[in-house]
Amino acid sequence: MPFYRELKKEDEDDKRTIERLLLLREQLRREIPKGIPERTQKRTLLLATWNIREFDAKTYGLRLDEAIYYIAEIIDCFDLVAVQEVNKDLEGLKRLMKILGENWDYIFTDTTLGKRGNEERMAFLFDKRKVTFGGLAGELVLPDEEKEGKRILVRQLARTPFICGFKAGWTRFMLATVHILYGSGEVEPQERIDEIKQVALRLKEMTVDEDAWARNLILLGDFNIFKPENKTFQEIVNAGFVIPPELQKLPSNVG
Repeated sequence: MPFYRELKKEDEDDKRTIERLLLLREQLRREIPKGIPERTQKRTLLLATWNIREFDAKTYGLRLDEAIYYIAEIIDCFDLVAVQEVNKDLEGLKRLMKILGENWDYIFTDTTLGKRGNEERMAFLFDKRKVTFGGLAGELVLPDEEKEGKRILVRQLARTPFICGFKAGWTRFMLATVHILYGSGEVEPQERIDEIKQVALRLKEMTVDEDAWARNLILLGDFNIFKPENKTFQEIVNAGFVIPPELQKLPSNVG
């Protein structure tokens, strides 16, 4: 459970935060019914991915302490969470980890250089009571291609995908978190389709490599995919990834 010891019910702002945290906790218990009561059971692993927009860049102003408490309450419902758009300045992430407490740990990337990278990091937050870091950590760099005997330089992704290995009980698996380029104002810009296709194909190759750290690989993150009918969605399926039907019914953004 997150640490809320700094909240004082005598303070009006803190009192409001406490009341809303209790309401949020009730809502989470309804929406994640198998999660909170079974957190210590080995048969379940609750995995989440969350693009916490501009976390925590000064672009729109830093988040209030109240907002950080709500974020912590949500993340604590899970065992392992991939977070996109962590800012170059890690202050927001540090504030969050302080509230989550010593049971939680995290791994994060450096920023992708250049304007396209938007000074964003990617991170994995995990509950050490349930998940351990397996030692594998890397970023997906696309290899050059050859055509008619000539080497063709491949344009790298705007934000380099992050790959880590984890262990839960007797199972070990790789997670790859991405933040795919949104692109131009087109419905499905070709550059977004190309990024997703490259990522899906290269990660698929990793799982069949004889020296792969694990055969199980979960690809998650912010794909900027809006509908299962989109070409971007189909590129993932074509590469051999299996997407549970239940997830396909969910909206891509939370209201």
